[in-house]
Amino acid sequence: MNVERIFDEKARARVEEAVRRAERFSRGQIVPVVVEKSDPYPETRARGAIALAALATAFWLGLRGESSPVELVMVELAAGLGGALLASWDPLERLLAGHRSMDEAVRARALRAFHEHGLHRTAEGTGVLLFASLFEREAVVLGDHGIHAKVGDDGWQRAVAALVRELDRGDPAAGFVDAVALCGARLAEHFPRDGASPLPPNELEDAIRASRT
Repeated sequence: MNVERIFDEKARARVEEAVRRAERFSRGQIVPVVVEKSDPYPETRARGAIALAALATAFWLGLRGESSPVELVMVELAAGLGGALLASWDPLERLLAGHRSMDEAVRARALRAFHEHGLHRTAEGTGVLLFASLFEREAVVLGDHGIHAKVGDDGWQRAVAALVRELDRGDPAAGFVDAVALCGARLAEHFPRDGASPLPPNELEDAIRASRT
């Protein structure tokens, strides 16, 4: 997968317009962030190599009955290399990484993005991060202290579900558009903008931030 290809100019414009529209009705700041992968998961290569080497060794011994140490080493090396290469195939890499490891990696990367993009510096603590990681097909929504005090973690579950649903369907841009609207509604509920007043300063850029890691 390639985040630049998936989020081309048209997709980026859709998300940016959704953010701009959502922020018209509140004093909040919504920042969408997408990465290809939250962690390189180097352990999956080792797991793939060990697993295939063990299977190949068992098969070789079962087939041959006996084998010289040199033959066994050659079998294990070849199978280990093959296992490490196979572990880079996305479905197998997800299996070898495990749900818990991926959950922790996505959460850690989202927390880093929250600070990288200045969501902790808004005037009223109303910054909201919408974060998606394409490889893991997972999403995280984090609110700064002002909005978090109002909605907590549970207040973003519908937005997370909307984003994950479209990640699974292969249209993450649509997921961001839906999730932005849901987050905007929560912000408007707790930090509404006075319709008679001019728009508050746009403290954070509306564009989606996309990167490989």
